[in-house]
Parts: sequence; structure tokens; C-alpha cells
Amino acid sequence: MSFKLLKVGASAALALTGIIVPLSVASSTAGASGAKAPVRILVTTPISAVGQVANAEMTVDAIKASVRVVNARGGILGHKVVVTFKDDTGDPTTAVTELEAALTGSHKPIAYIDGGPAPTAAAVLPIANAAKILSFNIGPTATSYIAKDFPLNFDLSPSTPNYASAFCPYVKAQGGTSVGIINGIDPYGSALAASMNTACLADGVKVVGIQGYADTAIDMTPQLLALQALNPSYLLFEGYGAGDAYVLQDITKIGWNVPILGDVAVAASASVVGVPPSQGGLLGTPEVAHLKMQVFKSTVYSKNPPPNLKTMIANINFFTHGNDPSNFILAYQYDAIQLLAAAAKQANSLNPVAIAKALEHLKKGAAKTGVFAQYNFNKTSHAPNEPSSAFAFATPSTLIGGQYDAPGSGG
Repeated sequence: MSFKLLKVGASAALALTGIIVPLSVASSTAGASGAKAPVRILVTTPISAVGQVANAEMTVDAIKASVRVVNARGGILGHKVVVTFKDDTGDPTTAVTELEAALTGSHKPIAYIDGGPAPTAAAVLPIANAAKILSFNIGPTATSYIAKDFPLNFDLSPSTPNYASAFCPYVKAQGGTSVGIINGIDPYGSALAASMNTACLADGVKVVGIQGYADTAIDMTPQLLALQALNPSYLLFEGYGAGDAYVLQDITKIGWNVPILGDVAVAASASVVGVPPSQGGLLGTPEVAHLKMQVFKSTVYSKNPPPNLKTMIANINFFTHGNDPSNFILAYQYDAIQLLAAAAKQANSLNPVAIAKALEHLKKGAAKTGVFAQYNFNKTSHAPNEPSSAFAFATPSTLIGGQYDAPGSGG
């Protein structure tokens, strides 16, 4: 995932063969009685990193659920899937150490999946690439999606231009004609603001101004007053963390009732969607009365979800009992296992290079993915390349079963 959520105990190893079993047991029984050797996958995720635990737990639960589904279908080409989780504490050096240990061990994984943050991806992807194993990445870098640079890596999170493409079609659909943009001044925030500007101009929506703020700032009043004076139809808002709350509080303080569209990082920010005061957020307060947040269509409750999304929800709930620690934006890795299984079947091979080629030409509907209905990789771009219809704008509400706007959520 490319948004700022991803920039920001002891290491545990679990093996999954549809249910959780100790790694030593899974290893000792692999290949017994002529059984096919398992397909092994390594996952590193910041399960003990302060501020990232809930999102890392969603990573783990989503992968458990996907492995359960794939193994119930007979595995990948008849091979059971076994996943080893390692806590990298959000430290790129630790993630590198864990991957290198797996690559030199007796059970080399066929694929590596990261749980963020983006600096971890920047450190680890070159190693996975050199080792010629597949990687599925939720923390895109400037080049991670470029096929010629990383032929075996596939970004699960959309690119900043892809995220940006969804905002102004929504603005136009609501009758808006102009926008102002406020964003955190950092590589991702500045890139998204620039992409929003480009996309909105292409959509015929006027951009009246762009204002940035330092991530450490606590008063955004000057920037907001400058934008308010230009009277945009909508305010597009990029941010993550405590700064989100300051922006929203300052909008209320200056009495500006402009409709606000927050990016996906806003939707994942506890300072916004957390319940006050126990979770330190603004849910249910006047500060979020005019806010809608960019999410994925799969993250918004539907009475009749598509079959693959319904399967994903049911199987994640098998592990969480419906008490999901974060929203389904963080469930990308469910799709990683489904993509791997479908591409291996299409290639009729467990060779990473063959699987990568199949992913570039994956038949529509072949992968039973839930977060996105379809990933549109190609031979030059290993980004998901989603249409604007894959995104939605949700009302801040209590998460129920990993989704917003569910009955009883207060949305």
C-alpha cells in the first residue's frame, strides 16, 4: 500500500496448511508418504511495531484466510501452501535479515509477501529479485511496479496516479466544479497532490490551489484560510496520523463547511476513524461531519457482495470472528495468495518466472480475489491499474467486519 500508513515481542513463526500448525510439525511431515512438497511463502510484517499492530494483524488474518481457501481447493497444483510469518518490527534491516535467512535455509520460499512499511519494500525487493523468487508488495516504491526493473515483483497497492484518478469523477458526479488540495509535505503526500492536480485538470475540474503542511505541524489554519478564500467546491485532503486531526479541527475552527474527500490514508488513520476518547479519534464529532474517505469498493458494506468478496469476508471472519482489527484496505495479501494460485494453474508451473509471465496475462476472473475484483498487470507495469470504479468514498463509521457503512456502524 503506497499511502503514508506504510511510511511511517519476539519473532514468531507460524505455518499454515489451512489451519495453524507449528512450523516444525509442518516441516517434518512435508513429503511424507510420497506427498508433494509444500509451496512455501515467507511473510514479514510489523506485528509488534507501535501504531501498526492492528494493520499487521489484518495482514496475518487475510493471509490465513486465503491459505485456508486455497488449500481447501487442493492447494496450488496439488501442493499445500505453507506460510511462515516473521515479525520485522517495522525495521527494514530486520526484514532483510529474515528474508536472507529464509533464502539460505533448507526451505527456500517460492514467494515473499511484505506487510509494509514502504521503506521495508525498498530494502527487501532487490534481494527477492536477485534470488529469483516472486514478491507481492503493498508498499510501492518509485520503481517497484516497473516490470523491467522488478520482473518478479507485483505491487498489490495502486500507484499514486491510480488513487488520484478517482477523486474528480466523484466531484463531478456530485455537481462540483473545482477543488482545493491540502497535503502533507513528504514524498507520498507531494506525489499524490501532484497526481490529483493532473487528474482533476484532465477531468475538467479546476484546481484553485494546493497547500502543503509539515507532518509535525499542529496548526494548519494559514493553509486552510488560503484555500477557503478561493471557494472550491470540494477540499481534497491527503494525510496520515495526528496531523489529520489537526487539519479537521482547524477546518471546524475557521467555520468552513466545505465537503472534504480524504485519501485512503485518512481512512486508515486512528486519529480520524477512532472512537473518542478511548481510541483517540474524531468519529461522531463535528470535525468529520463533512468528510468522506477514499476506500476500495470492497471496503464498503453491501448486502449482496460479489461471490469472491463474500468468500474472503467469511474466511477472514473465521479467524477474527468478525472483530477485524483494521479495514479491508489492509487485506491485500488475501489477494496475493489467490493471484499466485491462479497464475501457477494458468502456467501449469511452480517456476517463478513462468508464474510472473502468467500474471502479466492472467485471464479475466481466473484469480478469485476479494479486495479488487481484477488485477490488471501487464508486461510493462506490475501495478494493479484499477479503474476509478474500484474505489468508493465512505462516511466515517465504526468498522464492522472490516467494512464501513455497515448496518449499526453509525455511518
